[in-house]
Amino acid sequence: MADNWTAYEQPVRDEINVPYGDDERVRRAIQAAIGYVNGALGGQTVGQEVMTDCVTSCATDLYNSRDARLGVMSVGDGTLEPFRVSTDPLRSVWPKLNAAGVLTGSVVIA
Repeated sequence: MADNWTAYEQPVRDEINVPYGDDERVRRAIQAAIGYVNGALGGQTVGQEVMTDCVTSCATDLYNSRDARLGVMSVGDGTLEPFRVSTDPLRSVWPKLNAAGVLTGSVVIA
């Protein structure tokens, strides 16, 4: 893997509010996010700040997906009904890449 997952660990931990522990799950989410974002880039490059932002967003969604099986978020609170969330791990990444000048996602016509 070209990117070292530990370079993204602290920003992801800050975003998911898990300062320590759950190391294996955090690592898996970050490594998968790196793969997804690199795939979305399709060989194009972005600055490290944009890459970190995209990987952090994607890894956060992947980490939290355990609470949204099959795209249905159940919060375990009797006052809130379960609700549907996107199952696309790059949902938060597409607009960021587009803003950085990478034509990807729904703006690309194959």
